[in-house]
Order: sequence, then structure tokens, then C-alpha cells
Amino acid sequence: MDYFWIYDIPLFYSFLLVVGSITLFSIGGIFITKPFIARWWEGHDNNDQIAFYLSAIGVFYGITLGLLAAGIWQNFEDADDKVTTEASSIASLYRNVSSLPDPKGAALKEKLATYTHYVIHGAWPLHQQGITVTDGTRLLNAFQNELYTFEPKTQREMALFQEAIHQYSKTIEYRRQRLSSVESGMPDIVWLVILIGGLVTLVVCWMFNIPSIKLHVILNGLIGVTIGSLIYLILMCDYPFRGSLSISADAYIQVYEQLMK
Repeated sequence: MDYFWIYDIPLFYSFLLVVGSITLFSIGGIFITKPFIARWWEGHDNNDQIAFYLSAIGVFYGITLGLLAAGIWQNFEDADDKVTTEASSIASLYRNVSSLPDPKGAALKEKLATYTHYVIHGAWPLHQQGITVTDGTRLLNAFQNELYTFEPKTQREMALFQEAIHQYSKTIEYRRQRLSSVESGMPDIVWLVILIGGLVTLVVCWMFNIPSIKLHVILNGLIGVTIGSLIYLILMCDYPFRGSLSISADAYIQVYEQLMK
């Protein structure tokens, strides 16, 4: 399901677009179906029966939508934690290699600073388009080759070398987790279930024969806003690196500016 264009719209306008469209659809359906409902029900009051089925549908759909929203938000926070953890690991690794004697220490610091600069200015703009790139692998391989050629001469250098290798391994793992989060998103079948469930809920709401059209519009409008807001939350958090409500590179920027400049 190609909806990625929505991430290029500012947050406020995308919210109005998604929630407003669903709300207008919810209200517009009243005026389309009301003449048919009055004729189909033949003057009978079926609101109690409709309310019973709406309650059943609402429970299943509401729980499903709520759980999806909570799960997507948790995935968003997990991706944010991975980014922060990777940046912290880079900072620790930089401090470790800073303690190694020059020229090896200086060369390692330069290569790690180059990688961090690339993450901020090269990889991150592509992450915001949902693209993962492998240039970072080349830069880390260059750092690894430089690190593994170091020959410790004292116990202190050996301890620093071993800790640097440990931190480097952690950095590689955290980077892998970050990259795996860039293209993560719900399958199309899940979105299909969400949209069908919302449509069924609104169709049942249209079946009520409420004498006051104003009251019917208000009630359906509120339901449309609720469903639209939850769908919008899921949409914005589905891809944690895309859109206005996305994970930023601030953690890497802070490390780069405080340690590497």
C-alpha cells in the first residue's frame, strides 16, 4: 500500500487530511443513506438492534485498533532507543580509541568521526525516505581494519584494545538493529483489516434512524474523529524514520559535536 507521500506533508496538514477525510466520509454517509434507511425500515424503530451489533463490532474493532496503536508506538520507542544506544556506543568507542597511542589512536578517531558524520549527513536523509544504504559498512570496515592492526605493548594498551573491540562489536549490532527499523512497517493485509473494520463501523452507524439530523451528524463526526485519530497515529508511527513525527539524528549530532569536532 503506497501511502508514503503522506510523510512529505507537514504534521498539522497531514493530520487534517487524514482525520478530516475520515470524518467527512463518516458524516457524508448519513446524507447518502438516510433516504434508503427510512424506506428500508418502513417506519420501524430498529435502533436497539443496531446498537447491539454496533457495540459488538465496536468492541472487537476498538480493541484491535487500540492494540495496534499501542504496538506501533512501542515499536517507535524501541527504534528510538536503538538509535540512542548506538550513539552512546559510538561515544564509548571513541573515548576508548582516544586513549590509544598515536598515530594509531588519531587514525581511529578520524575514521570513527568520518563514520558518524556520514550517519548524520549521508544515511539519515535517506532513512527519512525509507532507504537503507551500505556505505556505512565500508567506513566501519576501514575502522575495523585499522583497529585490528594495532599491537598492544603494555597491559594498559591490551585492556584498552580489548574494550575497543568489545565496543566496536556492540556498535555493529546496534547499527544492524537501526537499519532493520528503517524499512519496518505493517503488512498491507493489516492495513486492509483496519480500513475494512473502520468502514463496517461507519456503515452500521449510518443505519440508525435518528430523527434529529444534527444529532446524527455530531455523533458520527465524533466517531469519525476518533477512528481517524487512531489511524493517523498508527500511520505516523508505522515507519519511525519517516515524516514529521520521526526519529531524529540528534543523538549522533550531540556525540559528534561534543567529542569529535
